[in-house]
Amino acid sequence: MNRLLEGALAYAARGIPVYPVHWPHPTPSRATLACSCPRGPACDRPAKHPLLRHGVKEATTDPDRIGRWWHRWPQANVGLATGIIFDALDIDGPAGLAALRHLQEAAGLRLAGPLVATGGGGWHHWFSPTGLGNRPPRGLAHVDWRGRGGCVLAPPSRHISGGSYRWLVGLDQVPLPEVPAALRARLASDPLPTIPPACNLGPATPGHPYGRTVLAAELAALGRATPGQRNHTLNRTAFKVYRYVASGFLTDGDVTAAFTDAALAIGLNPAETARTLASARTAGLANPRGVPLVGQPEAAP
Repeated sequence: MNRLLEGALAYAARGIPVYPVHWPHPTPSRATLACSCPRGPACDRPAKHPLLRHGVKEATTDPDRIGRWWHRWPQANVGLATGIIFDALDIDGPAGLAALRHLQEAAGLRLAGPLVATGGGGWHHWFSPTGLGNRPPRGLAHVDWRGRGGCVLAPPSRHISGGSYRWLVGLDQVPLPEVPAALRARLASDPLPTIPPACNLGPATPGHPYGRTVLAAELAALGRATPGQRNHTLNRTAFKVYRYVASGFLTDGDVTAAFTDAALAIGLNPAETARTLASARTAGLANPRGVPLVGQPEAAP
């Protein structure tokens, strides 16, 4: 089997939506590489932009569709949708690494999860999904966060420099870690509140950390749904999250957008997704859910 197709199918089997991306192509002289797109050497994002019209929005875990794509473009790089099964910290070369190391030294930060070398002198650290969108971590130059609605290239994709994306620490070697608090604080719009022990997690404000944790967990559960169970899983997971919308811990629009993106990524069609979310929203908003006391288990819904 084509190595790139094999890689794409392996990610899809983990519930990670996949889509095809342009690849490095030899120039007529064969002395250098250029993007496979019509712009060739003039491309400003060589071997990093999608072959599909709607890009990451068309990412899927459907093996038949993935097989058709790589049959048509056997050299396509492998793009992955972030924010569903994983988020990624994208470190751009030595400058980004220096900024990250400064934070690591200052905060005692240790990044022990899956790690990809990009082939062009950068790195991707993978984490459990946070529910956050794409943003640069505050105060870290040449570092970006790829979350909900984002994307990264993955091994065995090839970089325009001639190198290949490769695993330094693989997905089977370590689990996806939670984002360390020191890094999470750099991703938040405002510093996260200190949570006192043995008390309620705080007032019902949109974007509350507990609400974001629930959203990330349910999006991950949806991403793992198997064919035949995806619509049911969408209804079940969205219902749980809309209950926290009803309590004011998450915003309606953000939750709907997150579940719509995730549902389309796993192969549900737009009309089916809209109907299911409308039903889950109605039920969830009618059954508001507060946060549990710290140290106390949440009762089953």
